[in-house]
Parts: sequence; structure tokens; C-alpha cells
Amino acid sequence: MSLSTPILFVIAMLAVVVVGRIITSPEAPGRVAFALAAVASIWWIAMVVLRLNSAELPDKVLFSRLAWFGIVATPLFWSAGLLDHAGFSQVTRRMPVAIMLAASMIGGILALTDGYHQWIYTGIVNEERPSFSHGWLFYVLLGTMYLCMLLACLLSISQLKRSSRLHRRQMVALLVATCAPWACNAAFHLFGFRLFNDDPTPFAFSATVLAVLLAQHRGKLFIAPPIARDIIFSILPDPIVVLEPSGLVLETNPAAEKLTGFGVETVGTKLPSNHPLMDFVAPDRRDGAGKPIVHFDAMEKVFEVSVQPLEHWGRKGNVMLVLRDVTAREAAQKSLSDAGEALKLRLEENLRLQEKLEQQAFQDHLTGLFNRRHASTVIPPLLSDASEDEPVSLIILDLDYFKQVNDRHGHDVGDKVLSVFAMILSDNLQGAEMAFRHGGEEFLVVLPSTGRDRALERCARWRRALATHSIAELRDTPLSFSAGIALAPHAGASLAECTKAADVALYRAKISGRNTDVIWGEHLGGIGPEGPMEDGDAVDRRARRGRARP
Repeated sequence: MSLSTPILFVIAMLAVVVVGRIITSPEAPGRVAFALAAVASIWWIAMVVLRLNSAELPDKVLFSRLAWFGIVATPLFWSAGLLDHAGFSQVTRRMPVAIMLAASMIGGILALTDGYHQWIYTGIVNEERPSFSHGWLFYVLLGTMYLCMLLACLLSISQLKRSSRLHRRQMVALLVATCAPWACNAAFHLFGFRLFNDDPTPFAFSATVLAVLLAQHRGKLFIAPPIARDIIFSILPDPIVVLEPSGLVLETNPAAEKLTGFGVETVGTKLPSNHPLMDFVAPDRRDGAGKPIVHFDAMEKVFEVSVQPLEHWGRKGNVMLVLRDVTAREAAQKSLSDAGEALKLRLEENLRLQEKLEQQAFQDHLTGLFNRRHASTVIPPLLSDASEDEPVSLIILDLDYFKQVNDRHGHDVGDKVLSVFAMILSDNLQGAEMAFRHGGEEFLVVLPSTGRDRALERCARWRRALATHSIAELRDTPLSFSAGIALAPHAGASLAECTKAADVALYRAKISGRNTDVIWGEHLGGIGPEGPMEDGDAVDRRARRGRARP
């Protein structure tokens, strides 16, 4: 027994261990294909061992031909396992596996029947090993296997840069396990390289099984396998669409097929120019910044769109759009926004109502002038600042014979007269001057920085305006007013003092024939010898009894 026999036996045992580890490992990409490749390699090595230990030439030839079942199956299934592990799961589905099994059986049957057609072996070159001269089918089968291995290696290498460190180590180990035996086989056929004076390929399988065992032990092969991208792509609940700048759909996941304008046959077609997603293939929308919102009205759905340019993956100009359904979130935000807008409107309405109430608190509703309450707030500071050089005139005006207007023409006409007189007063105010409805037909006007002559001049102006104002219901009834004028600080420095003084002067104007103006301090002219304050108090009491108050 030559040295090669125990070495091949050890390799076969290692292959059996690999098969056992694969079978007992969890379901993982490439697991089934690698197991079939290991079983095929065990068959191949077993036939080589039987050939080496056979004494008769016909037996050696038979075992050499039987080895072709494993010679064809091993590279096919190994290539499929490598591709499946790299993410190309289509190669290990039922139909591709069945095709590989059929190809292996056909290759083995053609080798067994080679004595009839001699397409694989055309003659024996060395009867001891034995070695053969080759026919055309040998090179077809050998070229096919090399091509499969080369494509598998190249496609797997293309996935290395996007793999994690662990999965990259797994892939490198599998690539080494792939290249070692087939490099030895190529050296044997092209350059006549031999090991133990025989084909080195079966011996090189020791590198294959050792690499797989190492990947299982150290690299967690089949325990922590890479999850294929297409699996993740297909199970993601968010729609994913890959587009060219022209709108050509390059790829979609199943979730995207439910979008408006999409379906099973959408890939390879162009989206219409008015499709909502066409906005995101424009150059200014490929920066990936922000997550704009897109509305699919036909679906009654709202999506948040994440734009990922694919330049780094060799797809210049293409973009991947990830759409997240935010319909519920947008509805909640809209509801919250609507509630906020409604609250804002209510607050504005409350503010308007509050302003109206505040306005009503200091404004007379009939004339629009300030009321007596507001006068008690704003006039005292003006009076306290009054001086001999800068006097303040406080004037009380009372419409003459107003009770007769109400009695003859009704309160509606009376109200019109009050409104007209209020308008005359307010239209003739200047700067800090203010007018108030003091009560009934009585009005109060405060004129800062206004002395005696200017106060009389203003009263005369108001009187002329009232006399010339036409009221349809009062064609034959002239309108006039009487005015009592108090000058602060001469008449006092408080509102009570100045109002009292103006009231006294107003009463003097009334008893003097009305339609006139009287200044307090000058109101005693023509009255008896009584003192001014005693006379003033008496006149004040009579005046307040004679006029109606609100």
C-alpha cells in the first residue's frame, strides 16, 4: 500500500466530519449545496483510493470512470454553495439543484460508457496509475467545471466589500478552499504536476476540508451566516424603489408593488412624469438630506421618503427610495394642528370679547365716548400736573331743553341728538384732549394746556357746529347747550373739586338763560352778597336736584 492511500483515507474522514458538521448545523445559505459537494468529494476520493489499491488494470479503469460522478458533482455543488453563501440564493433552488444532479449523473454515465464511444478517454498512457489520453468531452467537462468555479469566485469576491468582518473571513476561507484543489488540477493537466506520482487534486482536497472546518470553528460558518440581501429586501415592510434619472424602475421589493402606479411587472418600465416619486430623481433632491413627504391620493396614504444616492455602489445617477408609511402620524399631526388652530381661534375670539368687554367698561355704548368711570381714571393725573402756566380746562356741557326733545319726538330722536353731539365733540378734539359722556344729556370734556380764552373759543366752535347740524326730525327745533368751565389748578387739583366747580358754573349758565358758557370764579357776578362757597354749595344742590342722572 502506497503512502497516498492513508493520506486519501484521512482526507475522506475529514470530509465525512465536514458533512456531519454541515448536516447538524442550523439552516444557512449554502448549507445544502456544500453538503452535496462534500458527499461528492468523498465519492471521488473513495474511487481514487480503490483505484490505487486495485491490482488489475480493468478495475483501475473502472474506478477511474466511476470517479467522474464525484468529479462533475463536486465543483458544481461547491460553486452553488459559494454563490448561495455570497447572496445569490437562486442557484440553490430546486430546479438548479436538480439540473446539477442530472449533469453529474450524465457525466458519470458517459464516463462509464466511455469504452463504447471514447469521448472522455481515447487511450491508456500509463497502465500502472493509470493515466489516459483525452477526448473532446473531457475538455468540455473540464472547461465547464473551471468556468463554474471561476464565476463563483468572481461573484463572491464582488460581495466582499459590502460584507461584515465576520462574513468576510468566512468568504475568504471558502475561496481558499475553492481555489486550492482546482489550482492543483489545472497544474496537473496543463503542466504535468504530480503528487505521489499521481493527480494532486484529491490530495488538495485536504485544504478544502480544513478550510471548511476552520470556517466552522473560528468563523461560525453556518452558525452566523450572512443573511442574503434579497431576503432582507423582500421582507422589509417599507416600500423600496430603485430609479434611474429617467424614471426607469430598476428594482422594487414586494411592499412597493402596492404603491399607486406599481405592480409585479413594473421593473424595467418608466414611471409617468406626473408620478409622485419622479420628483426625487431630480439632481437637487439626491442629497439625502431631510425626509420629504409624498402623498398617494389614490391610496389615501402619506409616505416619508428617504433618498439614498447609489454612486458609492457603482450606480451613478441612480437613487434608492425608502418609503415609510406615516399616514397615521400625519393624520395625528393634522388633528393636533386643527385642534391648535381651533384653540387659537377661540383664544382670539376670547381676546376680542375681552377687549370688547374692557372697551364697554370705559366706553359709552350709545355715543362711543369714554364713560364716567374712565374719566375717574385718566383725568386725575392731568389735573394734578396742572399749573398756572399750563392750566387744564374741565368743561361740563349740558344740552338745552333735551327733556322736551325726548317728550315731543321720542327717545330714538333723543338718542340721535346725543350721538350727533358726541360726534361733534370727538371730531374737534386735539392731541391729549378727551371727551366723556358724564350722564344723561351731560358731557365732560378735558382740555390739557388750555386756558380761559381757548376754552371759551372751543365751546363757541362746538355751539356753531351743533346749531348748523341738520337733524330731519328736528327741523323747527334749534339745538344748543350750556357749559360750565373749571380751570385747574384755580378751581382745584382733584377731579371731585373741578367737577363740582364746573357743575356750579354750568348751573349758573342754565339760570342765566342757557346756550351760554360760564367759567367758575366768574359765575358769582350778579348774585347777592352771600359768600361764594355758601352760594356755590346751595347752587350745587339745586343743580343736582334739577338734572337727571344716569
